[in-house]
Amino acid sequence: VGNYFRKGSAASTFGASITHARASSATMMNSSGALVTVGSNVPRTGHHVYNGSAWVNEGILHESEARTNLFTSSGDLSGTGWSGNMTRGAVTSGSPFGTYHTISPTASGGMGEAQRYQIGKTLTSGATYVGWALVKYSAGSGWFDINMYDTGDSTKRAYFDVQNGVVGVKDAAIIDHGMVDYGDGWWLCWASANAASTSGGPLYEVPNGNGSQVGSTADVILIAGTQFELGPTPSSYIPTTSASVTRAAETLTVPAANLPYDSTNMSIQIDGKMNYVNKNLIRQVQFVKWVADSSNGIEQFACSSSGSFPNGAVAFFQEAAATTDTRITPAQTLPFGINVPFNISSRHGSTFLNGSVGGVALTANTTPTALPALSSTDLELGQLFMGTIKEFRMWSDDLGDVGIAEAST
Repeated sequence: VGNYFRKGSAASTFGASITHARASSATMMNSSGALVTVGSNVPRTGHHVYNGSAWVNEGILHESEARTNLFTSSGDLSGTGWSGNMTRGAVTSGSPFGTYHTISPTASGGMGEAQRYQIGKTLTSGATYVGWALVKYSAGSGWFDINMYDTGDSTKRAYFDVQNGVVGVKDAAIIDHGMVDYGDGWWLCWASANAASTSGGPLYEVPNGNGSQVGSTADVILIAGTQFELGPTPSSYIPTTSASVTRAAETLTVPAANLPYDSTNMSIQIDGKMNYVNKNLIRQVQFVKWVADSSNGIEQFACSSSGSFPNGAVAFFQEAAATTDTRITPAQTLPFGINVPFNISSRHGSTFLNGSVGGVALTANTTPTALPALSSTDLELGQLFMGTIKEFRMWSDDLGDVGIAEAST
């Protein structure tokens, strides 16, 4: 998906093979680990993710959810919208996002001297929000925290040791928090929480220890970018200046004419990295959606539900003439988290259905009696998806259980 498309022996470009749409500009990381911006309806192919030692091409960055950075002056905590105390250095070049500046407490003592915030944001009570910042250790204790404040609950702190890349403690109201490595000591620190009121916004603080609410002038952090958005996990950076900015939702569609449809049997494989959290949904992540109508379709999706669609399971689904067949992996086949790797494949036939995850094939379902009629139906990639897609393959053949296990390895 990231580089080329091939149907049979004919090679083609991405743009001539897969239809991409996004009604806004967006950002991605290049091979040097630098943020770049692409224009409206330009696919983010060649997006790189840091693996702990190098920036690796992970294919196309695809985000099916529109997101809005509710912060203003996202790269400068002395800019429009920011309040609170802190000593802030001049904006300087030299971070993965281009620029950064230093922050530190104005005086040693309570956290009122060690915080900057934008807390007048209109929130939807009960909705999940995530706040994050790209930060780096400079001096002192090396601790940083995010307080997901709102007027219904003022104590929602999550702590991060940015000197050593270690996630610290969190208050009970924080749903989840984590760190994403951006190389050269830079960490994207994030925390999510449910709003307990209709007004609030994150506080960014420099404490002098894990769980501490005291700061010291000796503690200095570099900060390169901030984001506050509606959603359970951080999305790609949306830089802002004097107003909030929205990145539009993306779609990826493979036209029916480019698909190797066969009325007898087909096989499908997809791999990449995704943001995957527990939201109690049967279809938490939709890898492949190839659906003609309410009675005919093929799908691959990951669950965060219970019962027959358990948490962390991957489901392989086909429906022909309103007759439904499934194969579902055990619970927690895929872990929840950020940049979770996945590699899944499936085989679909008029007398069988089976799937494989990470090289392990399930036991085939042999109850199907027909394949759905999809010869003139476009296929949607990542219809519910936040992450990267590295490879997508289809065959007008049955690879067999051994074949789909190999394909998903």
